[in-house]
Amino acid sequence: MLNDDELEEIRRRKMELLMERASQPKVEEPQSQGQVQLLTDVTFWSTVSQTKTALIDFFGEWCAPCKQLVPIFNLLANDYKGKVYFGKIDIDRNPRTTVQFGVQSVPMVIGFKHGKPVGKLPGLRSYDDYDLVVEKLLEV
Repeated sequence: MLNDDELEEIRRRKMELLMERASQPKVEEPQSQGQVQLLTDVTFWSTVSQTKTALIDFFGEWCAPCKQLVPIFNLLANDYKGKVYFGKIDIDRNPRTTVQFGVQSVPMVIGFKHGKPVGKLPGLRSYDDYDLVVEKLLEV
């Protein structure tokens, strides 16, 4: 039989463990690394199908608005580290995936929930617009 001191020590250790776990950030999206990942035709579906929540930028190297989107997407990826996967795919180098989504203009950002597309955002938008979309995706 355990005495009061032993029980108190077990409670103390358990409380320390719980406090340590509570202080660690919760990772809701294991694929998320806090940065935008480059995807290809080969890696697209194998990666996106494993995500809970993802935002993918379809871009062209030659596209000026796409270049303006880079810092916005990088900031979002950092702000939602552990919660949302952010990726990008070059439409000229990856025609198969581009055709699957009917992308005809860039930038085109497509939101995914549990590996399935749930909406498209054509054209360059502000950080706040993308942030609002991410928040809505996380609510679903």
